[in-house]
Amino acid sequence: MKIAYFHCFAGISGDMILGALIDAGLDFEQLKADLAKLSLDGYELQVKKVKKQGISATKVDVIIEEEHAHRHLQDIKKIISESSLPEVVKEKSIQVFTRLAEAEAKVHQTTLEKVHFHEVGAKDAIVDIVGAVIGLWRLGIEEVYSSPIHTGMGFTQSAHGKIPVPAPATLELLKGCPIYSEGIEAELTTPTGAAILTSFCKEYGDMPLMEVTQIGYGAGERDLEIPNVLRLSIGIKREEKGFCKHTEQKNSFHQGEAVKIEANIDDMNPEFYDYLITKFLKAGAMDVYLERVQMKKNRPAILLNLLVHAHQVEEFCRLIFAETTTIGVRTYPVKKYMLPYEIISVETEFGPVPVKVAKYQGVVQNIAPEYEVCRKIADEQQKPLKEIYDLVKFRAYQRLT
Repeated sequence: MKIAYFHCFAGISGDMILGALIDAGLDFEQLKADLAKLSLDGYELQVKKVKKQGISATKVDVIIEEEHAHRHLQDIKKIISESSLPEVVKEKSIQVFTRLAEAEAKVHQTTLEKVHFHEVGAKDAIVDIVGAVIGLWRLGIEEVYSSPIHTGMGFTQSAHGKIPVPAPATLELLKGCPIYSEGIEAELTTPTGAAILTSFCKEYGDMPLMEVTQIGYGAGERDLEIPNVLRLSIGIKREEKGFCKHTEQKNSFHQGEAVKIEANIDDMNPEFYDYLITKFLKAGAMDVYLERVQMKKNRPAILLNLLVHAHQVEEFCRLIFAETTTIGVRTYPVKKYMLPYEIISVETEFGPVPVKVAKYQGVVQNIAPEYEVCRKIADEQQKPLKEIYDLVKFRAYQRLT
């Protein structure tokens, strides 16, 4: 699995994300061609190499023609949805802007429909957000991870006057994420950067166990006492969780924290569950599953279960209330214990097949061929799926023993 790890020791912003993606190998001309699919003019994208405290980095600038229009969320959704960009890019870009609008609405005590996007709704934010989504898609990133986020401190100027750092919308977006400040009086993390990162990030902490294949540095605007860059590492993930420290304790279980959300549903069309499970997983849930339960008055019902990260709880509660007939949910903090595993490629007469191998204390505990690849082979070869699955498992055992 191809993953990205953002090291936010100098914070994160939209232009830093774009710079890091380009520095790591995203084709700049391709990015410009993709952004040209938006019905958006009056801007120019510029890129240059700079040094920050001796570290070479890529600086991206979005040069905007002066404008005074304030956009609403619906205006931005229209620009994105009417473009010819891939659906996955459009959906994720709208999701990022919706998170941003929700944070702004809460901070300013207004509704999503009435939020005026000042700085965050300007053309540079549209370019930053859609460009970042395009970049991660073009580079084939399947999962995103991040270090704790340096926010900075002090005050910054906004359309509403002088506000504290982190900005209220930024802090709202970073709820549930590990953040810190180490005395640098500057706005290191912006609302745009926070919205992009929290819309993609699966987990925060130390770098997961990965084989790094690409590295990029995206430069910020200011010169600080630390290198004002965002470091991006891209590579192949080797274990499910890299967020326990990888020391000599190679035989220990991996641990992770999550929040379980439950909802009892006894009055909804059961045909909806397939749609719901797909939607929740696409929105970033770690797991979604259903249980049959018997409720009061002996009514049969479904218990909907989701595992999500702490910073996603509010978003998923909103989704559950919008998409199901329940009027209440329960949440519980949970700790996960997992066997460390790696993905190996097993050669077969039908081509390579990825296989998940879980071990404990050096002993193989489980071997699981990638289902979708086996299913595709079975369809193409007109052979039983179980036959393909067993063959791949056998070849994996041969390789490992």
